[in-house]
Amino acid sequence: MPLKKGLVHIYYGDGKGKTSAALGLALRAIGHGLKVIVIQLMKGRQWIGEFKAQEKIPNFIVKQYGTTSFINLYAPDSKDRERAVQGLLFAEQVMKQGVYDVVIIDESLYAVEYGLIPLSKLVEIVKNKPANVELVLTGGRDPPEELLRLADYVTHMSMEKHPFMDGVQARQGIDF
Repeated sequence: MPLKKGLVHIYYGDGKGKTSAALGLALRAIGHGLKVIVIQLMKGRQWIGEFKAQEKIPNFIVKQYGTTSFINLYAPDSKDRERAVQGLLFAEQVMKQGVYDVVIIDESLYAVEYGLIPLSKLVEIVKNKPANVELVLTGGRDPPEELLRLADYVTHMSMEKHPFMDGVQARQGIDF
């Protein structure tokens, strides 16, 4: 049951829940028989929940284009840039193939913000999105206006309170 009209979503901000919102959309889509791929830029930790979930959930694939270590956001390594660009090119290829109904490019807005991928390439991908593909972009604190204008859904996640502020570390199964 392919989508008749796919739209573009952006989830951004300083609050928790950008990737979680995208994964919630993915779960809903899978429940209705749609095929979903999550392309994670800047992430390479195969022990996170969504990566492990692909083993248990049909029509759900996660591809990672990052390393297991955190990226130095102020001075990214050339390998980090290379992997992020590879992920973006893979996303473009996947959308052209038309196998997946929902394509989530996780952390793509952060990748633009920190200079790992060119804004122009992400804009091109959004503009050339096949009509029946739902595209979700996540991450970033302050996405470029150009991307916000292109999107059909724009959701700003705003942190008001977070356990991290009280010293609580990220919890397995909830935060990763």
